[in-house]
Amino acid sequence: MNEASGTERGLFDFAGLARSLERVIDEMIAADELPVLDRQGIELTVPPRPEFGDVSSNMALVLAGRSGRRPRDLADELGRRWLAGDGAAVADRYEVAGPGFLNFFLGPVWYRGALQRMLDAGEAYGGGVLDEGERRRVNVEFVSVNPTGPLHVGHARYASYGDAVCRIFAFAGHEVTREFYVNDYGTQMLRFGQSLAARYAQVLGIGVDLPPDGYQGEYLADFARELVAEAGERYREPVSAAAPDAEAIPDAVVTEIGFWGRDRVLAMFRATLDRLRVPFDVWKSETTLYGGEGEEHRGFRGEVGKALRQMDAEGFLYDDEGAVWLRTTEHGDDKDRVLIRQSGAPTYFLSDIAYHRDKLDRGFEHLIDIWGADHHGYVPRMKAAFTALPPHDPDTLELIIGQLVNLTESGEARRMSKRKGDIVTVDDLLDAIGVDAARFFLVGRSHDSTLELDLDLAVEQSGKNPVYYVQYAHARICSILKNVPELDLGTYERALVRALARFPLVVREATLRRAPHRLHAYLGELAAEFHVFYRHCRVLADEEEVAAYRIGLCRATRATLASGLRLLGVNAPESM
Repeated sequence: MNEASGTERGLFDFAGLARSLERVIDEMIAADELPVLDRQGIELTVPPRPEFGDVSSNMALVLAGRSGRRPRDLADELGRRWLAGDGAAVADRYEVAGPGFLNFFLGPVWYRGALQRMLDAGEAYGGGVLDEGERRRVNVEFVSVNPTGPLHVGHARYASYGDAVCRIFAFAGHEVTREFYVNDYGTQMLRFGQSLAARYAQVLGIGVDLPPDGYQGEYLADFARELVAEAGERYREPVSAAAPDAEAIPDAVVTEIGFWGRDRVLAMFRATLDRLRVPFDVWKSETTLYGGEGEEHRGFRGEVGKALRQMDAEGFLYDDEGAVWLRTTEHGDDKDRVLIRQSGAPTYFLSDIAYHRDKLDRGFEHLIDIWGADHHGYVPRMKAAFTALPPHDPDTLELIIGQLVNLTESGEARRMSKRKGDIVTVDDLLDAIGVDAARFFLVGRSHDSTLELDLDLAVEQSGKNPVYYVQYAHARICSILKNVPELDLGTYERALVRALARFPLVVREATLRRAPHRLHAYLGELAAEFHVFYRHCRVLADEEEVAAYRIGLCRATRATLASGLRLLGVNAPESM
């Protein structure tokens, strides 16, 4: 395959084609043949059928209404000028279709140049699609569950989605920090500590009942046996004195036992998330927000005290009926919110404000929180808090609400773990279908849609299983390339190159829309194009030039499939 000139190489992807078409618009504006126009909405797409061309643009339709010109006339002029300039090197002809679409028919030079560009880029192909001005220091917080029990299948979805978003962001050009917020302060931790203390007492033969609304899982009994093995009878006296009421156990004992259990749960989280291929850069404890040096404000130190001091300085706090309130109604919320209760205890909202203010202090330019389906009502108050606090920009915080996961087997809802009651844990899911299937299926739909995960399909080794279908395409290519040395275009080769050329656009779209499911769908489409190509084109053709091109096409497809799977946290096997 021959190298193309530097001028031509700028056209050998869809972004380069789009830029060259934009230059025609610039030339017409400079010649006063068009006014300065808003170009938002202009797209370059692959037509659904090859007879409509290789690429199509709606640019004339978008610009005509804003310039007062007829769309088809403008389309014809834009196409003619482009083909007489940059387009001459890579296109054979153009057509004006329908109300004013521009359809371009690219020549063999473009296809060869596009493939060579992909091969030269290797694993970097499709990356860095964000312009310098679009790149940000981004903090993505996800999972962030109370450290009181095992991660369930809903957390697996948020973990898989959040990790895929982070991988895609970093590949596109953002600087990404992954963060897990450990909710280890407040009522839930108190109930967890009391529940574990009660189980500890029971292991010692002391009759202490679980507290009302306590934690029932068998995992607590396992923890309690570990605690006895490690601490012996250290807590026998205080739990015996409180029997049978777990709520009467001294706070200091409950806190100590609760933090011991928290650390065990966090170790369990890390092991499960590591198995799911979901790493975190930062594990931030809610408890630490209340500690540290510094001046006390309204009874609190640390990050919480700083946040309260700042909100008071801005005039956003007021006292009413013994509680401290934030004026969130001034910033779009439906009612003001309590930050400090009459008892003097902080609300979760106060912790969240202090936590997010701390993230801004750490220099992040954009914050993304991925929350569960039960957090919809929390969005307006957090947006109001961001409006109230410097830099007074609610768009700095982006809140993504995920939806639920339903598991089915043989067409019926499935509960996978009777031992843990109604909890379907992440580890149960991974035991049943494996990590690759879990990761691929869990990002198969938009995060804001309920996901139906068919366990039978997830383990089926056939083309019906989407992860098997994509991985098999990669493995088939690896098998082909093992039989060849180092490195007339037909319909199927062209279709596969066009599919590969879309990859950077898909990465960009998945980044801007926070939509890993778009990449998921693309990989299925690319695998389908490869399987069609493979059925109709003999890779090791007799003609040396044809064989070299098809081998190069296999290499580019293998690299793109591997990159796409990696961005979703899925392996790309070399054999199956």
